[in-house]
Amino acid sequence: MIGTIANTRILNENITYSFPPDLILPTVVFQPEVELPSIWPFGELFEKKTAELTESKPFVLPEHEILIMAKKYYVENREALLKKYQGKYIAIFNNKVIDSGKNFSKLATRVYKNYGYQTIYMPFVTAKEKVVKIPSPRIKIF
Repeated sequence: MIGTIANTRILNENITYSFPPDLILPTVVFQPEVELPSIWPFGELFEKKTAELTESKPFVLPEHEILIMAKKYYVENREALLKKYQGKYIAIFNNKVIDSGKNFSKLATRVYKNYGYQTIYMPFVTAKEKVVKIPSPRIKIF
């Protein structure tokens, strides 16, 4: 909001200024830097809580975003990955291949042991895309 609309009164050294209600006054924000005396009983608590609030916390992407980024990396680097890993499963984490293997279960076990249980994209590297057909359920009408 740019200003305030109101019957505003500003008190300055025993002088009161009155403004009409249709006048828009600019909003001024003043935050003086104040050093608290050491005898203030909440000084340490205030400083500790302020430090906790200003600590930077790592930003964590949602799982679906991690998978989207990893799949994009796979598609963009498919030719290079085919030359090196064709016929194998690969584990992509933070846009790099961290491990590979012919057996998916062994690969997954190794990767989760080394990196912990988190979202890791593990596709099978092949020249042609694998299409899985799943039949829809049939309903029999009597």
